[in-house]
Amino acid sequence: MNTRNASRPPDPGRARLLGAAAALLPLVALVVLSESTGPAAAQESDGNWLLELFDHRGADIGEGIPMWGYSAFIRYNGHTILFDGGTSAPVLEHNARTYGVDLREVGFAVLSHAHGDHTAGLDYLLEVNPAVRLFVPQDGYLGYATQQGREYRPGYRYATDNMEFVAANREVEEGIHLIFTRSPHIGYFSRYPPNEAEPQLIGLPEVSLALETQAGELVLISGCSHSGIEEIVKAAKQATGTEVALVTGGFHLVPYSADYIRQLAVMMKDELGVRWAAATHCTGDPAIAIFEDVYGEYCVKAGLGTRIAFPP
Repeated sequence: MNTRNASRPPDPGRARLLGAAAALLPLVALVVLSESTGPAAAQESDGNWLLELFDHRGADIGEGIPMWGYSAFIRYNGHTILFDGGTSAPVLEHNARTYGVDLREVGFAVLSHAHGDHTAGLDYLLEVNPAVRLFVPQDGYLGYATQQGREYRPGYRYATDNMEFVAANREVEEGIHLIFTRSPHIGYFSRYPPNEAEPQLIGLPEVSLALETQAGELVLISGCSHSGIEEIVKAAKQATGTEVALVTGGFHLVPYSADYIRQLAVMMKDELGVRWAAATHCTGDPAIAIFEDVYGEYCVKAGLGTRIAFPP
């Protein structure tokens, strides 16, 4: 399969997050994936699924509270996983109770990156589940000692002795892979290209989660895709030697033109072989509409309160 790199355009505003919340929408039924009938099949696959606990948008919100941020509760082969924590611990607590999941059951959690719309809700997780195993990117803002001589006590951001820094791809349990990437675009605060002639880039560390399906493919979950969603897909494929069946999470495409986003969606579908796309969070509604057009019935609607069963 051809996995040549698409050239990303200059990034005019990856630092800017859009904080508007979507209007509440009616509660809708479970979204399930099936190769033969597409994303709307009405039967479970292998019992593995993801439930979005934090997002500002969605069709399945019900009594949940929509807010900018991202978090996903995952059941996978007997494991219970939390990916990211969203922007608010009280909102994460409310949404978990509303959608009937108990974060005390979480065996381990993964933090994608050190931005507040993904970190804050983990305070609630650690309050009710202090022994949880927590994987975070190797980042000075999360307690890792930096090369600038500022010594941080490891784990200072989160009060747990079970935090592990991730600086490379690793398989933490059978079929559960952490994919480590760095963004070439992220600079300090608002100093992003092209706003400065020579911005000081920090190469934001980012961790994505790749889960093997029974068919030997991957479900790939990304927090914000600051590294580029296509680069994360490539990194997951290279790390595991496995194709990606479904990718979900934030694709961070708000700053880009419609032509570029369409080119990217076609590349992911035709060149990288991603069969299903479930974009949400920082992807942006115009970009989500383009993915829906490119992927057709294989574009899964994601959002707060939506449960997505993994493909078989």
